[in-house]
Amino acid sequence: MSDIDRTYKGILSIKRELIRLGEEKEQLYSRKRTLYKERKELISRLKELRTKKEEYSVVLDNLMEERQKTLQKLEELKNKLNSIKQEKKDVFKNKDILKDINRYKKELETLEYVLQTEILSYSQEKKIWNRIKYLRKLLGKYEQLSSVLEEIDKIKEEYNAYKSKLSIIGQNIRKNIDERKVIKEQLKSVKEKLLGLISEYNSLKQQIMETKDKIKSLEDKLREQLEVYLNQLSQKPRLEVSGEEKTKILDEYSRIQEKIVNGGELSMDDILVMQKYELLKKKGAI
Repeated sequence: MSDIDRTYKGILSIKRELIRLGEEKEQLYSRKRTLYKERKELISRLKELRTKKEEYSVVLDNLMEERQKTLQKLEELKNKLNSIKQEKKDVFKNKDILKDINRYKKELETLEYVLQTEILSYSQEKKIWNRIKYLRKLLGKYEQLSSVLEEIDKIKEEYNAYKSKLSIIGQNIRKNIDERKVIKEQLKSVKEKLLGLISEYNSLKQQIMETKDKIKSLEDKLREQLEVYLNQLSQKPRLEVSGEEKTKILDEYSRIQEKIVNGGELSMDDILVMQKYELLKKKGAI
């Protein structure tokens, strides 16, 4: 095998490696674009989850604050209820008044009627009047007791309402904690995916850089080999080109010229064709 054949074979080998590296680079870029899109989506999802987590935290803070206020109100009502119950004991200690109240009322009405309509002796009138005062005092205590009992019922009703409210708040707190926990788990999962994706993305960038360096190095080597090859061709006393090859070179050269006019980027193959064309033209083969 001649030197020129070996040089040409080396050029073909370099071109094949450049093609392979070019495909590899395109695959790396394709994967990089995919990862960039996925990273963008994960970052958007991360922001969305953080916003949701913050919303749940705000709701929980409000619920905890409302729970504290409700517990404080329950404590106040409990103390008030105990105080009124004690007042009930102080106001009236005779438990029989409740069952005899109607009889006392009827007796009072009768005595007041007798006092107004009957002619009585001083001692009778005094006795009836003393009884009337006692009954009025007794009924006054009953009325006071009734007011206290009414107040007790009112406070109990309010107390039970706040207990129900506390139960609902507790349910909402548990519900929001559970839902926030799900968001936290999702956040953790998305963060892990994002970190893994960023690691792969950075690794791809490094691989692309290394591949581009390899391509550049091979392109430099290809240029050197082309120069050697063309120099070897130029040293031949005569260049012979078949009609078919000549037509192919002219067609390729015409295509390259059109490409240059349209602002296209020249490949290494294009440069090789142009150099070969110039050399053949110089040798008079074209």
